[in-house]
Amino acid sequence: MKVQINESGFVTSYALVGDILGSTEAPEPEDLEHFESHFEAYRLTDDGLVFCPDEDESISLSKQKNDLRIQREKECFSVINRGMLWYETLTDEQAAELTSWYKAWLDVTDTLTVPESPAFIK
Repeated sequence: MKVQINESGFVTSYALVGDILGSTEAPEPEDLEHFESHFEAYRLTDDGLVFCPDEDESISLSKQKNDLRIQREKECFSVINRGMLWYETLTDEQAAELTSWYKAWLDVTDTLTVPESPAFIK
């Protein structure tokens, strides 16, 4: 098996058959199915490819945060950027609710919780 590794020794890509430019030879891990699902959390050591749970968790969290950023872009910013004419139609209560919702979206990568949309948003 051929693997490409980053400066920390973690796998960035692999080939079970064939070659990859700039790759290193590595023995196949025992659980190939797990490796294929989590290859970025495997580090090449003198003992072969070793799974690192902390790295896997870090990668998973990073992907989750990125997904939340994409969701925030679609669900929140399209509302927040509607313009002054729309904002002028809101009641004080709606404006306060919108502000709280917006702040919750800004904190979504810390809280990892998608805020519930105010009922008046359509």
